[in-house]
Amino acid sequence: MAKQVQRPRAASPVVNLAEVRHERRRDTAERRVRAVLDENRAALGRLFSSGLIFTQQGSRAGRELLSTHQSLLRVADLFARLREDGRGGDGTLKLRAEEAFVQLDDQLRRSSELTARAGDFLSGRGRE
Repeated sequence: MAKQVQRPRAASPVVNLAEVRHERRRDTAERRVRAVLDENRAALGRLFSSGLIFTQQGSRAGRELLSTHQSLLRVADLFARLREDGRGGDGTLKLRAEEAFVQLDDQLRRSSELTARAGDFLSGRGRE
């Protein structure tokens, strides 16, 4: 009988499903934040281009939009730093990210409400 030659097996990659779920969660949240940031930027641009930013209600709407825009920019920056961190060695960064995830839905909802309110103001429904 011929002797069978054993070939070395290729190493199978081990996938940490918790890491994959966390990355997917972060990617989804990052896409949502970017979309809302784009909406905010457009609403702020419309306030400026229409000149309504110089009214009392327009400046209030602009300040509120800018405030929520800045907080979402901080979240987007946090996501970018998490991506750069790679393996997640920075525990403080991970803790801040978890806190951001807890507050993210409320921030996105609030930002969307402010954008809609600015849109109502621009269309004339909120000027009364």
